[in-house]
Amino acid sequence: MSKAVPVYGRRGRIGLLVPANNSVIEPEFSSVLPPDLALYATRLLVKGDLVPAVIHAMEAQVGKAVETIAATGVNVIAYCDMVTTFIMEPGWNEAATAKIGNDTGIAAISAWTSLRDAMSALGVRRFALGTPYPTAIHATALPFFETRNYVVVHDATLDILATSEVPTVDRDRLMPFIDTLKLEGAEAIILLATDLPTFGLIDEIERKTGLPVITSNQALLWSAMRALGLKDRIPSLGKLFTV
Repeated sequence: MSKAVPVYGRRGRIGLLVPANNSVIEPEFSSVLPPDLALYATRLLVKGDLVPAVIHAMEAQVGKAVETIAATGVNVIAYCDMVTTFIMEPGWNEAATAKIGNDTGIAAISAWTSLRDAMSALGVRRFALGTPYPTAIHATALPFFETRNYVVVHDATLDILATSEVPTVDRDRLMPFIDTLKLEGAEAIILLATDLPTFGLIDEIERKTGLPVITSNQALLWSAMRALGLKDRIPSLGKLFTV
């Protein structure tokens, strides 16, 4: 008897671990998801201001969340939080994704491993960096990249402290912010945070600046699809989805 094929997600099922304040990533993924891919998510409780203690409390919930999303029968698990990269200890992403994979037998990616692989695919080592993070957390991103031999040619932050505010950043706020980035010598524009809405603007920013744009959610979707062996082109998501 042949193995039954799920009605939804015949080409693959993507599981997301999502901080509970993030009201952006599922709608963004769903707005562009190619046919016969299915999306499932479980949430990690996070509330209040974006400070290290809040992130550590969220991280303590990951084990149960992984067990829950794995039970859905997904083919890849994506840990959808970027700021953890700058708050947790060095090597945390690699260790966390390895543990998820070992515990579940399911391919695992994170916001950082996805960004890293996306930059590699586009040959990017020098970039302009924009984030919504509070100034103190944004500052930790710079040495993180520098110790990995990237060059941040210019950086800026929206300096948002409340975790509930980032999903409200719209075009009228984001585009002027991007205009403040100095792009000389940059090979790309990197926009971080999985709760920062960007999908409706990637193509516009690329056409305006002439540079590839890599965002946290775009890189996560690209990496999840590559983990499924899929290379569908999504024109609205810029140059990354042409490689």
